[in-house]
Amino acid sequence: MARHYSDDVFRLGDCLNPAEKLVAIALASYGEKIHPSQAHIAMKTGYHPDTVSRIIVTLRKKGIVETFGCGKSLTYKLNLRSYAGGTSDRPSVDLRSSIGAPPIVDRRDPNTVLNTVPNTGAADAASAGWEVPEDVQGRIRIRDPRADMDAQRRVCAKVMVQHGLTEDEARRAWRDLCLGWARTGNNAYDLLNREVQQLGGARDVRAVLLHRLKGVAA
Repeated sequence: MARHYSDDVFRLGDCLNPAEKLVAIALASYGEKIHPSQAHIAMKTGYHPDTVSRIIVTLRKKGIVETFGCGKSLTYKLNLRSYAGGTSDRPSVDLRSSIGAPPIVDRRDPNTVLNTVPNTGAADAASAGWEVPEDVQGRIRIRDPRADMDAQRRVCAKVMVQHGLTEDEARRAWRDLCLGWARTGNNAYDLLNREVQQLGGARDVRAVLLHRLKGVAA
């Protein structure tokens, strides 16, 4: 069985909301044998264990995750590759209801759910200040033609803020992560996750993480 990588999660696009992506990426980081405790997943994602539990239930309903065993002895199986090849193979999900918004219904036929139009204005506002320079984007795409920089930005921003970085600090760190991505070919989340795993018992997590992320671009 092929190993699951974080890029497989990003290629699911809007099938998952940001919280579901982060938990799926945390699971994918364990490779083939996935049997962490939910407390450990919570530590990786910054979520409360109860939140992790609820998100895993949602991932199971969407067919992304299967669980085996019971209690604290759960083993997880990810079904990512089967959905990564194209939208026709992705799970059938009502994207609006997955983030708490009601679906748009065609009043002529109450059984028809219309495709929603993305709020591009809100997306542009959210990405303001997080833009990746064109030359860096080009270097990244040479190494990874299918790189989803917008999805990577959203997940990385969430993780960095959860570890105490201000928005300005997170934006600067994002640029360093992109430079590291272009230099090494390892995507931004994988680079960030590697540095987070090295924090250990740091007393000032924010300061240590900022220092480590500056070195990613070198």
